[in-house]
Amino acid sequence: MMRVLIFSVMLCSLAQADPVKFGDQLQAKFHHDRCLQCHQFDSRKNNGRAYTSHRSRYLCKQCHAPAVIGLKNSEWMAPEAKFDYTGMNAKATCQLFKNNMRGDAKKLLDHLLHDGRVRWAIDSGMTPGGQKERVPGGYAEWEKDVMAWFRDGMRCE
Repeated sequence: MMRVLIFSVMLCSLAQADPVKFGDQLQAKFHHDRCLQCHQFDSRKNNGRAYTSHRSRYLCKQCHAPAVIGLKNSEWMAPEAKFDYTGMNAKATCQLFKNNMRGDAKKLLDHLLHDGRVRWAIDSGMTPGGQKERVPGGYAEWEKDVMAWFRDGMRCE
């Protein structure tokens, strides 16, 4: 009888695990250099590449050609400045994305898991200047973390 009670308590505690929040795993990955390079591209405030070494977010394909970056028929373009989350805490980064995607969870999930540019940043990172340091855990861990966050209600706190 005592074993059944202990087993039941253990199952209940497992079932009541804390929900996954954006800051648990995703915050650090969003702030990885590979992600920030593109997300701060058009940011005058954060000295994005559009204001230093690159002239326009619309001319990327001239150097970031499929033969270099490994993406086929993908739209290679940096995000708008409104997607720059440099220096933001987990809650602010999370809210920025949810707000900019107009609360459309499917659209956000599609971007995070199926956009070729995101996959490139996580898996390859090859640029005309060479390959950048990989995002820890690669795509398999990224997908697991995104799905856990999505499953638990995309919590930003």
